Amino acid sequence: MKTTLGEKIKTARKEAKLSQLQLGVALKVSDKTISGYESNRISPPINKLQHIAELLKKPITYFLGVDERDYSIQARLRAVEIKLREIRQELREIRVISRKK
Repeated sequence: MKTTLGEKIKTARKEAKLSQLQLGVALKVSDKTISGYESNRISPPINKLQHIAELLKKPITYFLGVDERDYSIQARLRAVEIKLREIRQELREIRVISRKK
């Protein structure tokens, strides 16, 4: 049986330990809207789905039904991308501090 988009959103939200209200606040929608997404009554617009993927630290392909084997590779790549972003930010902060001295 194929997992629906709503089920994937709900599973990812629970894995991230967020309530519907918390996710809704982050997306600037109501918890009722999140409930609608999770029950497949309404589909999130693509920009909201991208934001959901970012917030829940999943590649968008996780929600779009790409082969599950690809997901584990995508998840690892996403984790590396996030870590690289953090390192770049730290380097920028170090440069600013070193320029002040």
